[in-house]
Amino acid sequence: MILERTVLHCKPGTARQMVESFKGLGGRLKEQDVIKSFRILTDLTGSFDTVVIESEIESIDAYFAMLQAMFAEGANSGEQDAAMAVYNTGHRTFYAIEGNY
Repeated sequence: MILERTVLHCKPGTARQMVESFKGLGGRLKEQDVIKSFRILTDLTGSFDTVVIESEIESIDAYFAMLQAMFAEGANSGEQDAAMAVYNTGHRTFYAIEGNY
């Protein structure tokens, strides 16, 4: 299993809006089988207006194929525009899960 972590630094005062955008994805994520679990985190210390998304996936290839399909669909619906309006910078990392206790 692989842990995918996306760290998003939002424009000042817009982290809550980004969180709500990701909460809206919850229903759509239940309909697919690529992401096994999904968490939305916000900062308590460190950089302000930081939103972290953690997902457990089995395949990086399947994950990126799903993202491409979602971005293509989102481009047609305007969903991406709303999320990108509050986005500033970020990065994505992947980790091999070696054990869960």
